[in-house]
Amino acid sequence: MGHADLPPDRVVLGRLIANRYLVEGLCERTEESASYRAYHLGLDRSVLLRVLPERRAVTQHACHRALELADCVSKLPNAHLGRTLDVGLVAGRFPFAVYEFSKGRSLAAVLAYGGPLEMDRLVRLGRQLTGALETAHGAGMLHGSLRLDHMWLESLACRPEWLRLLGFGLCELPEREFEGPSSGVFPSAAGRRVQAPEAAGAGLFSGAELSRDGALRAELYSLGCCLHELATGARPSRTGVSAGWESELAGSPGPAVQRGLRLLVQRCLRVLPDTPGYASLSEVSRDLERLETSALSVAAPPPASLRPPVTVVHAPAPRARVALGGPKVIVQGG
Repeated sequence: MGHADLPPDRVVLGRLIANRYLVEGLCERTEESASYRAYHLGLDRSVLLRVLPERRAVTQHACHRALELADCVSKLPNAHLGRTLDVGLVAGRFPFAVYEFSKGRSLAAVLAYGGPLEMDRLVRLGRQLTGALETAHGAGMLHGSLRLDHMWLESLACRPEWLRLLGFGLCELPEREFEGPSSGVFPSAAGRRVQAPEAAGAGLFSGAELSRDGALRAELYSLGCCLHELATGARPSRTGVSAGWESELAGSPGPAVQRGLRLLVQRCLRVLPDTPGYASLSEVSRDLERLETSALSVAAPPPASLRPPVTVVHAPAPRARVALGGPKVIVQGG
């Protein structure tokens, strides 16, 4: 699946989508989606409109079901879960999803233009991601299509990098395996980068036979693939973490952090029989928190203090006047 499955920009830019979204400009375009800044005529504000590759046999009823699921997710108590405002079709063929607008770009674009993430940054964003997933899983909702283009990284001046997880409701899961609204409606085409349960693990999981435990395992596998790609810039091999893992990591996180992240990713992938897997997202969050603490302990020392220098002078007088706001002066003598 590639750019050929996405509509050309000329089909979207400057057009009125669904009679209410005036597309103003392109934010980014990756192999998996095209994101645009659009103006919502009814709400009188900017929104983020993401167009996905072509899906066949998608109906307006299916879009309505996807929006219902996404609305349930947006009400969960986690600020890293992106709020979906609308779901529909462009030209009757290309699904689109509308989100609250925020400056930034997806982790797919961050990786494409900046290369692998530094270890402390990766662990910090990984904790935000797993926290959002853990909240959704606690409510009985699986994402089903974890990919880097569904992870939107905001860059606001008022706070550190903030990750929002998008794309809930856009991947088909077998509904009979779940109780309640736990599946999306847009079947994911099996492709090189798609990590939907039915495509995850290069055939390790079968969509027709996917149980609830199997769906959770597939979600963890997809999470491991995303973390591996963010750390090294490459997808994992069929046997899990690549042999040159340590040499591929960006920065100098320290041997303990390298080994810890390697084990975490391998446990998410769970492709080797002797590697114990995770049973829940809470276990992944716990290990990421420990890694973040370890990464901080081996980080470079903080910059030198910005306090004014201390100057020692000799004077015959027993006392001296010191100007306020200037350097500290210690007077000796007299």
